[in-house]
Amino acid sequence: MKNEIAIASAFFASSCFSCGEIVLTESLSVEGFADMSYSRTEDDSATADQTENSHSLDQVEITFLLDFNAVSAQIDLQWEDGTGYSVDQAFTSYSPSNGIVITVGFYDSMLGFEAPEPTGLFQYSGAYSSDTETFTDDDVTYSDIITPETNNGIKVSYETDTDFLAISLQDGAFFGDGRLGSSADSDTSVDIVAQLTGSADPELSAYAIEAAYAKDLGNGFNVFLGAVFETTEVGNGANDFEIESTAINAFTTYETGAWLFVGEYTMTAHDVSTVGELEIDSFLMMANCSYSDQASITGRVSHVDADDILKATKFTLAHNYAFSNNLLLVAEISAIDCEFEGGADGETLEGALELLFTF
Repeated sequence: MKNEIAIASAFFASSCFSCGEIVLTESLSVEGFADMSYSRTEDDSATADQTENSHSLDQVEITFLLDFNAVSAQIDLQWEDGTGYSVDQAFTSYSPSNGIVITVGFYDSMLGFEAPEPTGLFQYSGAYSSDTETFTDDDVTYSDIITPETNNGIKVSYETDTDFLAISLQDGAFFGDGRLGSSADSDTSVDIVAQLTGSADPELSAYAIEAAYAKDLGNGFNVFLGAVFETTEVGNGANDFEIESTAINAFTTYETGAWLFVGEYTMTAHDVSTVGELEIDSFLMMANCSYSDQASITGRVSHVDADDILKATKFTLAHNYAFSNNLLLVAEISAIDCEFEGGADGETLEGALELLFTF
């Protein structure tokens, strides 16, 4: 599980919400969720005022868990509104001895406090994303290049009751998304590189190394430190070039009674040999209070500074209410203040209701 030592117990204690397994056989079980929402966005920017309403089934995911003692496997199949069906994760793990696990396949990055799925969030939205943080293509946001998401690779980890240490060799982090060191003509990665560099239909070849360490310090304190280093070779006809990417992520959590406090900082740099370096600094501060067995309230402040291109601060207030162990209602309101290159600025107000069913 992503950042298990630092966040798992805190999340479930605060939200009173769990994702149970359905045992099919001695070695096979399934779990999953369905996520549906209504959202309203009021964008007061320098160029135009816009109001948008959206209601949809956002995501459905089914996870198959196979357990053969020392060998286990996980396959996450998902459907997302707008993108359709895909494999979210698919990996095999082997534990040769207590605490040591070797994982091979397609798996999530270890970096970042916030989980990639709605079942691991305290709010509806992510800390570093909003409708105003876009390049020319509205499908690509700055949150896509702050920390990695899911990649192919091999990972070796060691875990005790208080410590977690892992290193991962991957086919990419932000831009690679193909076989190790070989060419890839892929989709989202190509789109992001094209917008960062101005290249048309670039061909990508990459590798990355990711490492992470987490420790339970006792008395409610947990710390996490992780980093990823990626080299991407971009083929663009006669003008081939490289992108050197680095991300360093650190966060700490403190849990006392009904309260959970979180602080996170991430420094990300993408050095394009033909263009220059884009540095993104981001942080979040969060407080969550579980004021009853079924409900909790969360306040979060997050900030993104992408050189002189964009500065954005987001204020979020969210309330979680668990009708049962399998049904959760999330209500959120967020205010985002953005300042763009050239002095233009904008303000966005976002509200959402999310219903999350797990099994």
